Amino acid sequence: MSNSRSYQTGKHLEAFVLLLISRQALHGAGLISRLQALLPPEWAVDDGYVYHLLRRLEAEDALSSRWETGTGGAPVRVYQLTGPGRTRLRACKADIELRVRSLQTFLDLWSQSATDGRE
Repeated sequence: MSNSRSYQTGKHLEAFVLLLISRQALHGAGLISRLQALLPPEWAVDDGYVYHLLRRLEAEDALSSRWETGTGGAPVRVYQLTGPGRTRLRACKADIELRVRSLQTFLDLWSQSATDGRE
């Protein structure tokens, strides 16, 4: 696998979006900036998909939004987590914990195979 490969964040992007917004109300550009700083550089953060995800999460009542006007700048839509969004975030956490256990099993088996000379 080449180091230049770009991975899509896929399902985990929703979990990161919910988690970051649970910590602080954010607008789309601020959220994208935080995602890009937080996630590994191999992960592609598609701006258009992030905005699509925000609209979908709001339509599904996981997020709410309000328009804010800054000091002289254009208004921005700021997103906050709702009660159903918090429930959804907990479900994401449980799903990720399960995936981590599964991936750790793979890595343990890989290490065992490498030790046995079966790599």
